[in-house]
Amino acid sequence: MRKFSLLICLLFLYSARGQNQNPELTNTLQKLYQKSGFPGFAVAVVNENGVVYQHAFGYADIKNKLPYKINSVQNIGSISKTFIGVALMKAIELGYFTIETEVDSVLPFQVSTPNFPGIPLTIRQLATHTSSIVDDEDVYSKTFYPNRYSDVKSPLYQKFLKTSTTPGRTDTELSGFLKSYLSADGNLHKPTNFDSKKPGTAYHYSNIASALAAYLIEIKSNMPFDVFCQKYIFEPLQLKQTSWKLNDSIAKNHVKIYNRKKQEYPLYSEITYPDGSLKTSINDLSTYLIEMIKGYNGNGQLLSKSSFENLFRKQFQDDQLPVGYDPKEPNSGIFWRIKGNGQMGHTGSDLGVTTFMFFDPKTKIGKIFLTNMEFDEPEKGDVDQKLVAQFVAIWKALD
Repeated sequence: MRKFSLLICLLFLYSARGQNQNPELTNTLQKLYQKSGFPGFAVAVVNENGVVYQHAFGYADIKNKLPYKINSVQNIGSISKTFIGVALMKAIELGYFTIETEVDSVLPFQVSTPNFPGIPLTIRQLATHTSSIVDDEDVYSKTFYPNRYSDVKSPLYQKFLKTSTTPGRTDTELSGFLKSYLSADGNLHKPTNFDSKKPGTAYHYSNIASALAAYLIEIKSNMPFDVFCQKYIFEPLQLKQTSWKLNDSIAKNHVKIYNRKKQEYPLYSEITYPDGSLKTSINDLSTYLIEMIKGYNGNGQLLSKSSFENLFRKQFQDDQLPVGYDPKEPNSGIFWRIKGNGQMGHTGSDLGVTTFMFFDPKTKIGKIFLTNMEFDEPEKGDVDQKLVAQFVAIWKALD
């Protein structure tokens, strides 16, 4: 499933290229890059006090031999969902709703759950993937669309149009898609859009439910979700290379993105963009993770101490997991994943990208890995185990 946590399948320098505080580590990573199949990648190690190590390797653009840099921008996949979590906590602080607010009390339409009519869906359920909303892959996999930055000459452009877009689609608004998918009179609505089990009782990782959580913020704030994030997250943290939408500045620094054969995808947009389409750099993402570590330790600036506590609080009791929840999978915070060893973060995957971001509450150290290549084959869902092994070697080297 696109954007599904790769943790099922798998177990972070100021100069032109990076902040080279550790030449030995840089040398090790350079050797690992040369042996790898990655076009390029960027890594960072941070703690509450700042960046410990940060560097980029390889190419942002293979054909033109342009280097991947620490200010190079790429889509970070489902790591984006952690930003929805932060935005939800800010919205709660602003008095828009609570984590237990029923979704239908906010929406301009009613969510129709055929199997359990009258049973309300809550914001907490959206944030923990227990809302009963299921991604129909035949629909969800075609929520991409080209934009003015899409290179029509890229090798995968025509394939992208065929496999990842809906021909003739003109309405690319998040609101319209969600109403069509979730309301009884929507042309995309059908019983299988929802689980057969009662909301709140079963686990289904849902990108559409994640996007719905972001839309609730949009409604109550009376501003687009991307504008809300700009005001309450990006600007306070001075994230100048971060945006939900492509613009001239972001596109200028955006890396080329590749499939496993190193064929280039066109840059794209997505209707349900909050679920995994944030574009950022390793530099900006490091700043964000530093703030998250500070917040966990009671020193954050974006949210109150109690909001950070709620953001990172384990949502499932180990002996009372939802139906369908794999005990080997991480537990859930509010859109944050909590691994068995206590580490918190998220993974991400999308067309042409793979990403990892976690921090350890005990050591107060966080790590990030971004690469402009997909590990999985979107149409088949299989994961390239060789690329996985190469990533693991890089991830371990950062220790």
